[in-house]
Amino acid sequence: MNPIDGNYQETIAWANKWREDEYKLGHYLKEPAPCLLTTLYAQMVVEGSIKMGKWVKLACKRFLNDLEKSKTDPNYPWRFDEEKAWRPIRFTEKMCKPSKGDYDKLVLQPWQHFVVGNMFGWVDKKTGNRRFRESLIFLGRKNGRVLPL
Repeated sequence: MNPIDGNYQETIAWANKWREDEYKLGHYLKEPAPCLLTTLYAQMVVEGSIKMGKWVKLACKRFLNDLEKSKTDPNYPWRFDEEKAWRPIRFTEKMCKPSKGDYDKLVLQPWQHFVVGNMFGWVDKKTGNRRFRESLIFLGRKNGRVLPL
């Protein structure tokens, strides 16, 4: 069914079914994830199980390529520190509350794990300083872009 062709009730039913399907596939979270999802999200986008546009696919490929280089190339200056990537996600989910809606906590979605994990997880092998100090993220309104930042 095309949700545009249906009446309001049919469209709501379609949206609820879509959300449940996404939840079953692991593309949508109702509870905080027990682990960092940065690498898993990148792998799912690259393999095609999460449909994304060209630029997101390229970002995921770059992340996975950099991850491989950090493990195999001793001259590669960066490493991915999962603990440093995981800290701001845990903090956001534990300490931040939504300003609107009937929610007790924020639950960062896999794409947000990917963005935050990239920003905070890449560090210099020698000094431990972060690789990225600034990020430019383009998202439409009301898509959760402010929450992890």
